[in-house]
Amino acid sequence: MLSVSYWFQIWKIHVHKEVRDLSVIYHVLLATGFGILTYTAVAEGSLIFLVKQVMTTIPVCVIILQIYIHREDHWHDPNDPNCAKCGGELEDFWNHCAYCGRKRSGSSNTNPGLAEEAPS
Repeated sequence: MLSVSYWFQIWKIHVHKEVRDLSVIYHVLLATGFGILTYTAVAEGSLIFLVKQVMTTIPVCVIILQIYIHREDHWHDPNDPNCAKCGGELEDFWNHCAYCGRKRSGSSNTNPGLAEEAPS
């Protein structure tokens, strides 16, 4: 079941080409742990344990590869507003622009732009 969840993650990345929420370090640590368990399975001579470990190690390594390949890609939603200052795409739940830091004015759906800067 664990390996199936990783294959669904691979499919999601393949479809959306979105990896900005995924941690490379997390997946490298997972792959390392699964690799150690794979070695343990080989050392113990357990074919069933080996197959289970290989079936979890492979998809995690594929996810690491996808993170590397799609690190610059961004899944675009045409309904997302843009920042008034830098033009970066905003998520509905963001209070500040992730690109320039400008504070968003009003609620996320009533005023999609960001607040104008106060004069200095």
